[in-house]
Amino acid sequence: MSNQTESSFWKQVKTGLSNTEVVCTRIENSSTPGVPDLLLLDRKKNFHLLELKVAKGNKVLLSPHQVSFATRHRGANSWIAVKKDDTVHLYRADQAIEVFEDGLRAVAHGSFTKPIDWSELLTTIETYRVPLEP
Repeated sequence: MSNQTESSFWKQVKTGLSNTEVVCTRIENSSTPGVPDLLLLDRKKNFHLLELKVAKGNKVLLSPHQVSFATRHRGANSWIAVKKDDTVHLYRADQAIEVFEDGLRAVAHGSFTKPIDWSELLTTIETYRVPLEP
Protein backbone atom coordinates (compact mmCIF):
# COMPACT_ATOMS: atom_id res chain seq x y z
CA MET A 1 0.00 0.00 0.00
CA SER A 2 1.23 3.46 -0.89
CA ASN A 3 1.86 6.15 1.72
CA GLN A 4 1.29 8.83 -0.89
CA THR A 5 -0.37 12.09 0.16
CA GLU A 6 -2.55 14.48 -1.78
CA SER A 7 0.32 16.97 -1.59
CA SER A 8 2.71 14.55 -3.31
CA PHE A 9 -0.01 13.73 -5.86
CA TRP A 10 -0.32 17.47 -6.59
CA LYS A 11 3.45 17.64 -7.18
CA GLN A 12 3.18 14.71 -9.63
CA VAL A 13 0.34 16.41 -11.50
CA LYS A 14 2.22 19.71 -11.61
CA THR A 15 5.40 18.04 -12.89
CA GLY A 16 3.48 15.85 -15.34
CA LEU A 17 1.59 18.77 -16.87
CA SER A 18 4.64 21.08 -16.94
CA ASN A 19 5.53 19.91 -20.47
CA THR A 20 2.10 20.85 -21.80
CA GLU A 21 0.66 24.28 -22.51
CA VAL A 22 -1.78 23.97 -19.59
CA VAL A 23 -1.83 26.50 -16.77
CA CYS A 24 -2.36 24.69 -13.48
CA THR A 25 -3.22 26.66 -10.34
CA ARG A 26 -3.60 25.06 -6.95
CA ILE A 27 -6.54 26.47 -5.01
CA GLU A 28 -5.78 26.87 -1.31
CA ASN A 29 -9.23 27.44 0.10
CA SER A 30 -10.36 27.07 3.67
CA SER A 31 -13.22 29.56 3.50
CA THR A 32 -15.43 27.65 1.03
CA PRO A 33 -15.47 23.92 1.79
CA GLY A 34 -15.73 21.56 -1.16
CA VAL A 35 -14.07 23.70 -3.83
CA PRO A 36 -11.71 21.45 -5.87
CA ASP A 37 -7.94 21.57 -5.46
CA LEU A 38 -6.90 22.70 -8.93
CA LEU A 39 -7.96 25.14 -11.60
CA LEU A 40 -6.70 24.16 -15.05
CA LEU A 41 -6.63 26.36 -18.13
CA ASP A 42 -6.26 23.87 -20.97
CA ARG A 43 -4.59 24.20 -24.37
CA LYS A 44 -7.90 25.39 -25.87
CA LYS A 45 -8.23 28.06 -23.14
CA ASN A 46 -11.11 26.30 -21.36
CA PHE A 47 -11.25 26.08 -17.57
CA HIS A 48 -11.55 22.82 -15.62
CA LEU A 49 -11.72 22.09 -11.89
CA LEU A 50 -9.92 19.05 -10.53
CA GLU A 51 -10.30 17.46 -7.11
CA LEU A 52 -7.27 15.36 -6.14
CA LYS A 53 -7.63 12.30 -3.93
CA VAL A 54 -5.36 9.46 -2.87
CA ALA A 55 -7.26 6.21 -2.29
CA LYS A 56 -6.80 4.11 0.80
CA GLY A 57 -7.72 0.62 -0.34
CA ASN A 58 -10.79 1.00 -2.56
CA LYS A 59 -12.19 3.86 -0.48
CA VAL A 60 -12.12 7.42 -1.81
CA LEU A 61 -12.48 9.89 1.04
CA LEU A 62 -14.63 12.63 -0.45
CA SER A 63 -16.19 14.98 2.09
CA PRO A 64 -19.92 15.74 1.91
CA HIS A 65 -18.94 19.30 0.85
CA GLN A 66 -16.86 17.94 -2.05
CA VAL A 67 -19.70 15.66 -3.16
CA SER A 68 -22.14 18.58 -2.94
CA PHE A 69 -19.87 20.89 -4.96
CA ALA A 70 -19.29 18.28 -7.67
CA THR A 71 -22.99 17.44 -7.85
CA ARG A 72 -24.02 21.09 -8.11
CA HIS A 73 -21.36 21.70 -10.79
CA ARG A 74 -21.89 18.48 -12.75
CA GLY A 75 -22.73 20.53 -15.85
CA ALA A 76 -19.30 22.16 -15.76
CA ASN A 77 -15.85 20.83 -16.54
CA SER A 78 -15.26 19.47 -13.05
CA TRP A 79 -13.35 16.26 -12.32
CA ILE A 80 -12.15 13.97 -9.53
CA ALA A 81 -8.69 12.43 -10.01
CA VAL A 82 -7.93 9.52 -7.67
CA LYS A 83 -4.41 8.13 -7.30
CA LYS A 84 -4.08 4.51 -6.21
CA ASP A 85 -0.58 3.03 -6.31
CA ASP A 86 0.62 3.51 -9.91
CA THR A 87 -2.76 4.42 -11.46
CA VAL A 88 -4.75 7.64 -11.75
CA HIS A 89 -8.51 7.13 -12.10
CA LEU A 90 -10.41 10.06 -13.59
CA TYR A 91 -14.08 10.60 -12.73
CA ARG A 92 -16.52 13.23 -13.98
CA ALA A 93 -18.31 15.46 -11.46
CA ASP A 94 -21.60 13.70 -12.18
CA GLN A 95 -20.03 10.51 -10.78
CA ALA A 96 -19.26 12.07 -7.36
CA ILE A 97 -22.04 10.32 -5.43
CA GLU A 98 -21.08 6.97 -6.96
CA VAL A 99 -17.39 7.53 -6.10
CA PHE A 100 -18.38 8.58 -2.57
CA GLU A 101 -20.47 5.42 -2.09
CA ASP A 102 -18.49 2.83 -4.10
CA GLY A 103 -14.95 4.21 -4.15
CA LEU A 104 -12.73 2.70 -6.83
CA ARG A 105 -15.41 0.13 -7.68
CA ALA A 106 -17.10 2.97 -9.59
CA VAL A 107 -16.23 2.78 -13.29
CA ALA A 108 -13.80 5.59 -14.10
CA HIS A 109 -14.19 7.84 -17.12
CA GLY A 110 -10.51 7.09 -17.76
CA SER A 111 -7.62 5.30 -16.04
CA PHE A 112 -3.94 5.99 -16.59
CA THR A 113 -1.23 3.63 -15.37
CA LYS A 114 2.44 4.37 -14.68
CA PRO A 115 4.17 5.74 -16.53
CA ILE A 116 1.28 8.23 -16.59
CA ASP A 117 0.79 9.84 -19.98
CA TRP A 118 -0.23 13.27 -18.66
CA SER A 119 -0.86 14.58 -22.17
CA GLU A 120 -3.39 11.76 -22.73
CA LEU A 121 -5.07 12.51 -19.40
CA LEU A 122 -5.27 16.19 -20.36
CA THR A 123 -6.72 15.30 -23.78
CA THR A 124 -9.39 13.21 -22.03
CA ILE A 125 -10.36 16.22 -19.94
CA GLU A 126 -10.24 18.64 -22.88
CA THR A 127 -12.31 16.57 -25.27
CA TYR A 128 -15.15 15.55 -22.95
CA ARG A 129 -18.36 17.47 -23.61
CA VAL A 130 -20.88 17.70 -20.79
CA PRO A 131 -24.27 16.57 -22.13
CA LEU A 132 -26.88 19.30 -22.19
CA GLU A 133 -29.76 18.66 -19.83
CA PRO A 134 -33.26 18.94 -21.35
